[in-house]
Amino acid sequence: MVAAFAAYGSMYAFRKPFAASSYEGLVAFTVFDVAFDFKTIAVIAQLLGYVLSKFIGIKIASEASFWRRVPLVLGLIVFAELMLVFFGLVAPPYNLIFLFLNGLPLGMVWSLLFGLLEGRRVTEFLGLAMSVSVIFSSSWVKAVGRLTIDQWNVDPFWMPALTGLIFSPVLLLSLAMLYHLPPPDAEDCAQRTRRAPMNREMRRAFLRQYSLATILLIGGYLCLMTYRDVRDQFMPEILADLGYIVDAGDFASIDTWVGLVVIVVLSVLWGFKSNRAAVWANMVLMSAGAILLGLATVLVQNRIVGPTTFYILNGIGLYVAFVPYQSILIDRLLASLNAVATASFLIILADAFGYVSTVTLYVSKDIYAAIHDTKIQWSTVLMWLSYVVMLAVPISLIGCGWSLRRHLK
Repeated sequence: MVAAFAAYGSMYAFRKPFAASSYEGLVAFTVFDVAFDFKTIAVIAQLLGYVLSKFIGIKIASEASFWRRVPLVLGLIVFAELMLVFFGLVAPPYNLIFLFLNGLPLGMVWSLLFGLLEGRRVTEFLGLAMSVSVIFSSSWVKAVGRLTIDQWNVDPFWMPALTGLIFSPVLLLSLAMLYHLPPPDAEDCAQRTRRAPMNREMRRAFLRQYSLATILLIGGYLCLMTYRDVRDQFMPEILADLGYIVDAGDFASIDTWVGLVVIVVLSVLWGFKSNRAAVWANMVLMSAGAILLGLATVLVQNRIVGPTTFYILNGIGLYVAFVPYQSILIDRLLASLNAVATASFLIILADAFGYVSTVTLYVSKDIYAAIHDTKIQWSTVLMWLSYVVMLAVPISLIGCGWSLRRHLK
């Protein structure tokens, strides 16, 4: 659990730190009199690489053998750090290409690592440890990145590479621990079904058999993915829009509370010994999380809660819904379907389409604002997305459960 948490959490030090700076006043480029903000294009550039990585990873992550996964992850992250060095060396806006290249290997890391953890009697705990690292690490690495700027006077363009370097020892130690993790044993396979690399034909056969359920699962996931990315990437801007002065430590403190609550709530899912019952329990809890996320928006819009309480409540709702999607639900689903497959294949498939929707939103926002000669605040985008998530996620999960009701064992 410690190794899983630390490995994926450390990866965020090579992906997220640049978001801690607003790069205020910088324009990436101007097209037909539309000025595209540097940070927005920086986020999109990295996401485009990340999206392409997800589609490449559908093949690589699902076909990788157990013992090849850790060396692959190490090679991918070393390449990502090298691209951050070039992001600091090259002048803006030309350095944006290196954020694209930085994202290109990192999209495969989750699925490669989860392939080591899935299909075990304790996958709930291992998967939960890796999943909640997303909650803590994004804020922690941004807090460290912000600290290097505020306290050490590091240039904002060199800050991402330095932050990655700071977290490198933790990454190397955790990957060494995971490399010595034994594969699932016979009892694991008996309770959770055998997990095996999936070639092209196996992937196609699985999607043909469970096409409707897969589409509905991905539909709900991409709503949560888009919400999470907006909430995370533009936290300083959203809190400022809501009238809150952001300090470097706020990144860590807000999501630390979120992470602790989510761990306690999701730990109850291990108590379900029946895979079928666990699937239904996951879906109910995830729907409740999506509804809480929407209710938090109602509360802040009516000034019943303040910006930090809003961020804590919407974070709890978001990750109670999002974390099971990334690990627990899909692992239990495969066990209940009794299918010889990998959860990492379904996770990276959902991720790929989830990030496509995120990039589409970012581009559409700037284009819409230019056409209508208006400025759309990120807090407004987050509020609208809250209501979409509150409705779409429960509906997609109900539909998925209904379509699989005869298959779950």
